[in-house]
Amino acid sequence: MKARLGSAAAVLVLVLAPNLSATSMRVALLVDTSSGTSRAITQIRSGIAAFLDALPPEHEVLLVTTGRRTQVRVPPTTDRTKLKDNANGLMAGDGPTPLMDALMEVDDRFMRKANDHWPVFVLVTGDGSESSTVTDEKAFNRWIADIAKRGVLANAVVLKVSGNGLPEFIATTVVKATGGHYAVMSNGSAMVETMKKLAEQLTSDAVRRP
Repeated sequence: MKARLGSAAAVLVLVLAPNLSATSMRVALLVDTSSGTSRAITQIRSGIAAFLDALPPEHEVLLVTTGRRTQVRVPPTTDRTKLKDNANGLMAGDGPTPLMDALMEVDDRFMRKANDHWPVFVLVTGDGSESSTVTDEKAFNRWIADIAKRGVLANAVVLKVSGNGLPEFIATTVVKATGGHYAVMSNGSAMVETMKKLAEQLTSDAVRRP
């Protein structure tokens, strides 16, 4: 099934920062390695590589996985080789993904203080189960309102396999709140094309910033 990029929700999430004049991005690439994406982990690895190849070298990227727990694999860097080597070793796990906890933790640790960059979250997730323990619905809704106020843009690309899981709903909500791009697919066959196109869209968005 061919992925669609539009103006709503699902597996790739991006968030913009308070510094509206910044044109260099800090991209937080959050990758769901739980059971919700296990069947497409090979395509996801290839998609990450395509995204990194298409993103100009001046933009920072940090790599985070959200399988069972939030794990920062590579801190913010422009070293594409280091990022691709790490992404190439990603393994699929089982169980749910703590998506809400991951988004808020990464925002607090890496995005709020990135004043010399334009912070962007890119979330690659499935539609399986969600397991956040620190963040409840009220706290997450307050966070969504905060990032919208800060000028955030959310983009999502969802692997829709099992149905209407909570991770898909979370991603969709964030994308709709910020007016971002959207892509959805039933398997990973369009992952490389979709991730490459997303990197190109972000690059264009950064150039057009005031």
